[in-house]
Amino acid sequence: MIALHHSLWRILPTKRRAVVSLSSAVVTLALAVPSFAKTMTIGTISTSPVEETRVFQPFADDLAGRLAEDGIDDAKVVIATDIQHMAALLKSGAVDLYIDSSVTALAVNALSGSQYMLRRWKKGRSQYRSVIFVRDDSDIKTLDDLKNKVIAFEEPFSTSGFMLPAMTLKREGMKLAAVQAVHVRPPAGTIGSIMAFDNETQSSWVERGRVQAAAMAEEDFHTFAKTALNPLRVLYTTPYVPYHVVIHRPDLDHKLVQGIKKVLKSAHETQSGQSMLKNFERTAKFDDIPEQLLGHVTVLTPFLSLILSP
Repeated sequence: MIALHHSLWRILPTKRRAVVSLSSAVVTLALAVPSFAKTMTIGTISTSPVEETRVFQPFADDLAGRLAEDGIDDAKVVIATDIQHMAALLKSGAVDLYIDSSVTALAVNALSGSQYMLRRWKKGRSQYRSVIFVRDDSDIKTLDDLKNKVIAFEEPFSTSGFMLPAMTLKREGMKLAAVQAVHVRPPAGTIGSIMAFDNETQSSWVERGRVQAAAMAEEDFHTFAKTALNPLRVLYTTPYVPYHVVIHRPDLDHKLVQGIKKVLKSAHETQSGQSMLKNFERTAKFDDIPEQLLGHVTVLTPFLSLILSP
């Protein structure tokens, strides 16, 4: 508090003393408010911005309310159209936190300088991996046997159905070449790739021999394999990667980063925190990303051009 010299205070009239006391209180109150009080912005990538905002906004509002002591007084959700768009938003400071799959986040980090922060247990899952599968009666036994064949991926923005398996194939020394139709043969020595745009189509194409292989999340594969008309066989399984992660923009205040981490990592320990997490797509908790799992992602960095190419 701003103090007056005792001798000056004694000679001030009573009314003037009251004004000075009020002014001092106002100054004290102003100094108590964090100088960086601001709106926190949380972003993700989606082709359905309205629906995604409905999912993220309640979580963002609740989180902001828990960060009042860290200077946060409001929350906003921003939905980007693609990886490049999100990277630009983080780099410019228009987005503070970004929540998405770990492999997509790897690409965003590379373009924006943003950093991994926490793992999110979305729908109770801490990690996942992809499988490349063929018909059980196929003569394809190794990845090398996929050369001159065609593999069906899910869609360009799918981590488990495209990014993770495709980048892993590249890391294993395979060359991918996009084909426009299932009957088109790829260039010699390459693996032809085509998008099926849903898991059911992928499975059907493999069963009917329209393509020789497909890739999707391990959990999804087991679901389709149970009802397949022709038995399916896993050819290759990728390493596990974190299911979802939180990353922060490169210049976000360190103290605020620590405050956010503290709130999120402890949220599952209270009833109100559990409610916040459950309403956010049944998130079980947030925790530190295990180094081994993160390593399974960062080792794919040299192959990011596969998903960043126009």
